[in-house]
Amino acid sequence: MHKHQERIDLAIVIPTLNEEHFVGYLLDSIIKQAVWPKEIVVVDVYSQDQTVEQVKLRQSLLPQLKLFQIPKFTVSRQRNFGAQHTSARHLLFLDADTELRGANVLKRYFEQIKKTNPDLAVVTNNPTTNYWKDKVFFTAMDLLFKILKPIWPLATGINMYIKRQTFERIGGFDENITVGEDFEIVYRLVKAGGKFSIISDPKIHTSPRRFEKEGRIKLTLKSIWSFFRIVRKGYKDIPLKYEFGHFTAADQPRKRP
Repeated sequence: MHKHQERIDLAIVIPTLNEEHFVGYLLDSIIKQAVWPKEIVVVDVYSQDQTVEQVKLRQSLLPQLKLFQIPKFTVSRQRNFGAQHTSARHLLFLDADTELRGANVLKRYFEQIKKTNPDLAVVTNNPTTNYWKDKVFFTAMDLLFKILKPIWPLATGINMYIKRQTFERIGGFDENITVGEDFEIVYRLVKAGGKFSIISDPKIHTSPRRFEKEGRIKLTLKSIWSFFRIVRKGYKDIPLKYEFGHFTAADQPRKRP
């Protein structure tokens, strides 16, 4: 039924590590979009669960979906590898625990990109749960990024659009950074004269599992500490554990609508 689906000049890159409980929701939400990306690449680092099987299950429904496996290093290397194995002029990096809720999310996102012509952009992130604490936390995070934008531009890699020409010009993500690589590429791009936009509509939904696992207050304090350390010493050698891929079935959202 998707044989004649309209495709846009966009490549979606999804890094994975042990995401069997999430990546299927994301790919299913892409299948349901009114427009499809030209390319979809999942870059896995030899997951020990059923992540690869979940991706392969959907390849017949998404003919442009490709799966690669590379040795684990940093998530930046996965994102860069994915970008290098696509050709679209526009790149969209999505975490595996995101969802595009509503058939027109991707279409509206791309329309905003074409309209505002940023070098890098993010849209507002909403939680995949209906829990009020999650909604407050995500709203506060979005507000904070908007307030800081003129002073110290920041954005998370949960969803991140980058124009390919700009991405290649600045050398992509820094593969030697284990934490804050998303903050760093935004800062580096803006410093190099690139245009950074925060788009309020559409919204992308993402799992609050990191907040549930570490605790919202603890994670907030850790993030603030990390930010000030970055301001003083830069992005290298931040002494924090990177939680990418360290989630299990018990970390699934409890209140998926």
